[in-house]
Amino acid sequence: MTTEEDRKLAEKLKQFEMKDESANTERHLVPFEPADQRKRNLVLDEERFEDTFLKCLICRENYDDDEKVPKMLPCHHTFCLDCLNQMFRVEGEFRQTLTSAFRAMPVAVKISCPTCREGIIASALEIKKLPNDHTVLELVAFIKQIGKAKVAYCSKHQLQPLNFFCEPCMQPVCCDCTVLDHKESTGHEVINVDEAMKKYSPAIDKTLGEIDSEKKSLEEKRHALEKAFDNVEQIQRELAVQIRQTFDRIRDSVDERERELFDLSEREIDRKRTMLRDCMKLVTTRENELKQQSAKLTQTKDHKDLVNMFDFNKAARDCLQSKPDIPVSKSSEDFAVSFQFNSRQENGIRSTIANFGDVTFKFD
Repeated sequence: MTTEEDRKLAEKLKQFEMKDESANTERHLVPFEPADQRKRNLVLDEERFEDTFLKCLICRENYDDDEKVPKMLPCHHTFCLDCLNQMFRVEGEFRQTLTSAFRAMPVAVKISCPTCREGIIASALEIKKLPNDHTVLELVAFIKQIGKAKVAYCSKHQLQPLNFFCEPCMQPVCCDCTVLDHKESTGHEVINVDEAMKKYSPAIDKTLGEIDSEKKSLEEKRHALEKAFDNVEQIQRELAVQIRQTFDRIRDSVDERERELFDLSEREIDRKRTMLRDCMKLVTTRENELKQQSAKLTQTKDHKDLVNMFDFNKAARDCLQSKPDIPVSKSSEDFAVSFQFNSRQENGIRSTIANFGDVTFKFD
């Protein structure tokens, strides 16, 4: 915040205090701490700072310690090595077109500073040996080390960071909001955004804990379903063996009946497999929903994004309330299928082949 902005804000506070004294009413304003606010607002011009000092003025790309290393010309203007090399190549190619004397690339050419137009005659090697701008390199290393700050700004008071939180309104506010729109004298309770994070994080942690608990339960159900799939496959193999052992003895006269029984068994197995697949689909869908809610909540919490934290928390709570009914327990025995093949009257079956055999299934 600039000195002029400090002065204007101080005048606003003074006007509010004068109005309070004339009305004989007591108002509790948020303490004005210009030093702290100035400290917070150092991040406001971060993009402008980067554009001005950390990007090459020619290519507008960030400096680095490789191809984009900042090189300082004798006029003390800085550009990246890659752009200076390109200027050297362009100027050399232009000189080649002027006369046939230059059949090869000139050893040295004159390039002009894009900022002040001061010229320098240099070869490619001399351009590479230009001094590095160590101030820029230190700034690049510093920004790389601390990273860029992600700051949320007030939509009403531009360039003001949301450093406070109004509890009755349940929304982040800026410094100007605390003295204009969210005054404590009108029932607003404003606290520091860090205090708000500390106060309301337990609610988020509780939701995340419940999500983790349900995810664990879903994982157990997933294992149970996987075991059930194995059991169904085993049951199918045993069923086929029993049917084949019986029909091998009377194959010539019972082929059609055998096919009927196989069709019946396959239908029942397909029905069971479909049931399991539907359960697995419900589990997978629920897992994806919970992962999305967990990721959103974790990201807003880590970034202290109070703007979206409560909306995401409400969405996560609604998601938890709408838990689907998945009829699966932790034990794979709940999916056991018992089978019994009845080979009645095998000796006289040739005369009654149309009704020979039966397949029964029992679902626990």
